[in-house]
Amino acid sequence: MTMMKIDARSETFKIPQVVGNLFVCAEENGGCCCGHTEKGRAIINKDLYSQEWENHKLRNKVHLTFVGCLGPCPIGNNVMLQLYGRSIWFKDLNSDRFIPMIYDYMDAMLAAGKVLPPSGELAAHVYERYLPSPTGDSVELVPVSADTPSSEEDFDGIDPVCMMTVDPATAQWQSEFNGKTYSFCAPSCKRSFDKDPSAYVKGAAIAAPTEISKGEQIMSNQTNNSTTETKTFTVPNISCEHCVRSIKNEVSEIAGVAAVQADEKTKIVTVAWDKPATWEQIKSTLTEIEYPPVELIQL
Repeated sequence: MTMMKIDARSETFKIPQVVGNLFVCAEENGGCCCGHTEKGRAIINKDLYSQEWENHKLRNKVHLTFVGCLGPCPIGNNVMLQLYGRSIWFKDLNSDRFIPMIYDYMDAMLAAGKVLPPSGELAAHVYERYLPSPTGDSVELVPVSADTPSSEEDFDGIDPVCMMTVDPATAQWQSEFNGKTYSFCAPSCKRSFDKDPSAYVKGAAIAAPTEISKGEQIMSNQTNNSTTETKTFTVPNISCEHCVRSIKNEVSEIAGVAAVQADEKTKIVTVAWDKPATWEQIKSTLTEIEYPPVELIQL
């Protein structure tokens, strides 16, 4: 075991240097899809993950972390293992039986001192989430198969902005680019795409950070303007963090809206606005993007 001395808060701490980290997406930690039974995912057995971690004596070798959304949401119940410089992704872990398999896989790699391809039933649940390193990688975790997409721009059934599943046949928002039709789950995604399509459909391009919208301001930063109105209400259609972002982006576009807060778990939204914005305009916008407000409460 290698120990490190780390200076923090004017003190020196001795801690072990670990080999890797296991990240487990869980509903209780803010995951959009992992552990949500109403979306067809199994409950995340955090106790079993923790118990296996202790049983395999990995405390000083591999750190265990429960996190929020790891993505991609259409798959759900995702886990990421970082070991020996590789990120190994596990998908659709909809049964507790996979948890011991992951730890056995870790034990095998720790014993070998290198990354190994997965075997047995677990192999079908490993996929490559990241683009490969430009220098190449000698360890093939997922063999290329016939159903591997041949194009980096194969977005049929996928919103290219937020990567959520969308049905092109019924999608309300679509755009044309380079002879292809792209479908979106919300108008905010379509607007982002239309501003710079190449940032989303070109494999080598990465979207530049956008300016933080005024809807991201916290409510405590409101001015003490006596004409400011505030409403708190619920939006039952909120199901994930993407829904929250769509609501914030769309409502904050309305002239006069000062701040927007939305919570994925409680489905509660609070909007503060001044003239020329009106509640009818805000309600109409929410309904248009398929997040109609209910149970209005006047503060």
